[in-house]
Amino acid sequence: MHAQLPFVLSCPRCRGQLLFADEEFYCAKCSDSFSVRHGAAIFLLEPVETVPSEHVSNPLGQEYENILREGKDFVLNIGAGATKIRHPNCLEFEHKIFRHTDVVGDAHSLPFRDNIFDRVFAFNVFEHLRDPKAAAREIYRVLKPGGSVAIHTAFLQALHEEPAHFYNATEYGVREWFDSFEIDRCNVSGNFSPGYMIAYLMANVLESLRAAGVSIAEQTVLSETTLGDWANFWGRNDNPPAGFHVLQNLPQPFQKRIAAGFELLARKPIA
Repeated sequence: MHAQLPFVLSCPRCRGQLLFADEEFYCAKCSDSFSVRHGAAIFLLEPVETVPSEHVSNPLGQEYENILREGKDFVLNIGAGATKIRHPNCLEFEHKIFRHTDVVGDAHSLPFRDNIFDRVFAFNVFEHLRDPKAAAREIYRVLKPGGSVAIHTAFLQALHEEPAHFYNATEYGVREWFDSFEIDRCNVSGNFSPGYMIAYLMANVLESLRAAGVSIAEQTVLSETTLGDWANFWGRNDNPPAGFHVLQNLPQPFQKRIAAGFELLARKPIA
């Protein structure tokens, strides 16, 4: 268990002080208790998955890895996944137990005291939160005055980690989530560049064809079209490129992975 946990945790339900005894935390105010498994404090009611220890996630990127290695700031890494190295100045927060997870909980109700962290990282997390603005408020609460937050979140990305993929945000949506903060910048990082976007989306288009059982011949026809073919179809109202009608007629579950948007039809329940 991370040595800092007894000093930074608080009850996510009543914000009372948590005390540690007999391998669990319990609240001095409301008497709720929270177990510790594999060194991680558990704040979820539902069953928690333990991910095999050999699994390793993608690194954060050089800039953020350097911050952790320097060790000057106390960092909360939300959605840390399976990090390669455990850093003593960082608490790893997750929804599962990975190799270095310190706390398992809900990002909408962080089990930490106010004004604790110098920095919060949340990379590829916010598209998977049911209420991103509530999570941003929680980050604001646990940061020290002057503390900073860094997030990466999806814009033009296909459906992933379903069904827990709720939002793809524009720059203006991200700024709205964090409107209580002084925003230094909201730019495109290298890993979200237009080139990666095209590659990611096209890979998902072809994977959707394979998953839907489309013939190899039809997959090949579509894969051999060019960006120019599609741009001309849209911009000049040309005839659609080869493979267009295959995409139009994919079953709905596969269209939903790569669609531009959704039509919702609903009704008010009868009392």
